Amino acid sequence: MAQYILALLISLGIGFGVNSSIRIISDGDEALVARLGKYNRTLKPGLQFVIPVIEKIVHYDTLRERLLDIPKQEAITKDNVPLTIDALVFWKIQDMRKSFYDIQGVEDAIGNLVTTTLRAEVGLRNMEDMFSSINEINTALLHNIAEKTINWGVQVVRVDLQSIEPPAKVKLAMEAQRAAESQKKADISIAEGKAASIKVLAEVLNLDPNSREFLQFLIAKQFVDANQQISMSENAKVIFMDPSQLTEALTGLIDQDMSRVESQAAMRAKLFSKGNSQPKD
Repeated sequence: MAQYILALLISLGIGFGVNSSIRIISDGDEALVARLGKYNRTLKPGLQFVIPVIEKIVHYDTLRERLLDIPKQEAITKDNVPLTIDALVFWKIQDMRKSFYDIQGVEDAIGNLVTTTLRAEVGLRNMEDMFSSINEINTALLHNIAEKTINWGVQVVRVDLQSIEPPAKVKLAMEAQRAAESQKKADISIAEGKAASIKVLAEVLNLDPNSREFLQFLIAKQFVDANQQISMSENAKVIFMDPSQLTEALTGLIDQDMSRVESQAAMRAKLFSKGNSQPKD
């Protein structure tokens, strides 16, 4: 009976040893084997054997590209504006032995390196330049980080700045500036449209846009349009007015302005002629 129990135990031990010595490494992954506590070899994808008791898999990881989300960081620009920046880092392991033995916590190390490098890059630029040079900053970050992580057995594929948030006061000022610029462009567009319509109207009437007749026509047209708008309002009071009197009054003002311009021109011409007629010493 004891022989059967011993045979059973031996069979179980052999089965356990064989089972524990067989390892299947998935495609895209690798494993590090240590023999008696010292690195021995790297297991590639496929069916692999590990000597029980003597050898041990100390690290199993993937070589696929992975994403590291850097927590939002505050960085100071060259003109002393604090910005909150969110970044993503895409990286992968190239040499698993280096990434495990040469650096402790490779992912945390990459995150700390990105944070330090990001703050340094932001400190080289003014706030206004940050929003227009995101691609340039991404390229600079990738170059600096990849240069330092190559000794870790890690490849940084790319760095993407996800968001750049200025302080609330600065954001309000930027929004007000954008609104003012938009309003300015709208006003210019409206003015250009009005100028173009006046030019077309003058051509249709066969009048000079700078002539008195055309100006009188525009005044009369504005008067008619204004009365039409007033009459469309339910609460408006209708005021009757003689258009001829309004036109005569405005025509008088136009004549006064033109007379004043002609008088000033004559005065300048007279003074100029007196200055040139003085005898020379």
